[in-house]
Amino acid sequence: MTRLLIVSFILALSLIGSAGATDGVKFAIAVYQSDSLGEQHLLLTDTINLARDITASGFLLTSSTDIQLSAIDSSRCTFAVHLVTLGSSARTYSRNFTVEYGLPAKINDIIGKNDGRYSLVLTPLERVDIDPNRCEFDHGIKGTFKFNPTAHLDIYFIPNSLGDFYWETVKGMMEFEYRQFKNIFGLNLPGKHKLFLCPCPLNSVIWDMRFGQVIDPTRNTSFALYAPGVNSADPFLILQTAILRQFGYAPPFLSEGVAGYLSLAAFDMKQLIADGRAIPLDELLDTYTFLQAPPAVADRSCATFVKFLIDTYGLDRFRQLFINADDLNLATELTKAYGQSVDSLEQQWLTYVDTTTFSLVQLGAFVDRAEAMFDYSLMNDYAQGMVTMAATPGDSLMALTVLKKACFLVGDYYGATEAQQALLVLRPNESLSTLSLAGYKMMNGLYEEARRDLEHGLEFDSTNNFLRCNLGLNHLLTGDTLEARMNLMAVIANHAQPQAQSEARIMLADLLAISGQESDRTKAEEYYQYGLNAFGQQLQLSAANPTAHLWMGISTLGLQDAGNALNYLEAALFTETRPFYIGMINLWLGKANDILGQRQAARDFYGAVLAGAAAHYHQEEARRFLDQPYTQ
Repeated sequence: MTRLLIVSFILALSLIGSAGATDGVKFAIAVYQSDSLGEQHLLLTDTINLARDITASGFLLTSSTDIQLSAIDSSRCTFAVHLVTLGSSARTYSRNFTVEYGLPAKINDIIGKNDGRYSLVLTPLERVDIDPNRCEFDHGIKGTFKFNPTAHLDIYFIPNSLGDFYWETVKGMMEFEYRQFKNIFGLNLPGKHKLFLCPCPLNSVIWDMRFGQVIDPTRNTSFALYAPGVNSADPFLILQTAILRQFGYAPPFLSEGVAGYLSLAAFDMKQLIADGRAIPLDELLDTYTFLQAPPAVADRSCATFVKFLIDTYGLDRFRQLFINADDLNLATELTKAYGQSVDSLEQQWLTYVDTTTFSLVQLGAFVDRAEAMFDYSLMNDYAQGMVTMAATPGDSLMALTVLKKACFLVGDYYGATEAQQALLVLRPNESLSTLSLAGYKMMNGLYEEARRDLEHGLEFDSTNNFLRCNLGLNHLLTGDTLEARMNLMAVIANHAQPQAQSEARIMLADLLAISGQESDRTKAEEYYQYGLNAFGQQLQLSAANPTAHLWMGISTLGLQDAGNALNYLEAALFTETRPFYIGMINLWLGKANDILGQRQAARDFYGAVLAGAAAHYHQEEARRFLDQPYTQ
């Protein structure tokens, strides 16, 4: 079963960009609103590439929009546009166009909120080839995505993509925040929200690339990018969709702001203000300026301003503002709703941000959220904040525990070492803390110090297999293979911690495999097979276990099956997010490719080890194999 999983896993990856180039057209998109004198005001402008015969769907400020490009030649193109406005009395608009490049196609007099008049302008600019490596999945084709239901969502994913393996992590975040949001804002929406976890930017979606997301409240649907190195599946998506469905359209400053009500935007906003990067409020109230502003600044600004309004003046007044405001009258309606000028509200908002405080528990919760989003840099920022505000030894214990993990996940092994040393002052002679400290020191190349820590830890906990296993690794890294073998054999003889036993067997197998004795090589094969069985069982329980994929790859390579080892290691790299393990996986991918005679690929992987935040010993090994190919 595991091997079948790997085959389909790699097949799913190969499908991305497997077809030839597709005809397409680059379009400019613009949305305008007319004022009472008939003058048009630009609200949104962007460019998109549309592929022929693929319907692209999205939400362009006030309307769900479908565009299908059906014919292309050297001078013009033919396409159809279908709009559905957001609101209790939705209106539909459909037009077919054949337009020369550079000339606009318009749908005017789109009736929006409060009978406002909007216009959509699509201008085909030039014929383009759609990059075949971009994305070949179409959410509009039945069966392309599968889904799993939750209480309030149907979460869609491509089989064997990252979304397939981690959809339950997404579920946990989405459900937790939606329940809070629903209670605060009194939502009573029917049906379920559809959330698509996309492994790449689908051609069938009109993306908002400020954050790599799409909301479509008229369809109760949203799309997020969810792939190695990118994760835009933020609860913001379903919260903004929900508020728009409940109360109708409002300018993005308000709808995006209220969707960020539960976020920790004030934490970042304090720094933006301190750095002089805040944008004046009156500029952000203009929809065009808001959408063109640096996304992080606009996002934190609207989220903190909306939270200030609700927390200071109550939800009822804000709800009325939301209902009355559109893209042209937001500043006026804001003044009406709160009986004071925009400048006055801005000063109160800045004071509100400046005086906002955070509890240790609150920051800890957002540390967990950032980790679930694989945003380790943000996790580290929050953890640093926890350490700064820790007031008691218990607070420090909590904060430093979080910080050492965050430093490890961001690849700062010196920071992790410092945090662990501080923890040992608070909680001395604890074997787990000693083990962690030694591990971080080895990642920094401090082998002698690490050995002393491990030996000290074993004085207090002589049966700890993880301490003994790492001591064996330490001797191995410093060239003392005899001591390494003795310690690894002691781990194997101790049945206390199976995970350490399994890893020790594989490390010992690597030593025995290069022995000149036939009995050693036979024992090595036995240990590699043991590793396959042990970690194969882990994959049966959790297919999204990159560490198990890694050790399966190492064991398979030890059994001279480089082809299957490559599959396991590629699967490990695809599902792994932690720099330490990414470095280790890249190292073994280099070894596997060297054995397969793919020297340039091997060099690329060794180079990736050196370019990333890999452990010192993985980098040293990669340097060695860059100069001289790895051989078993």
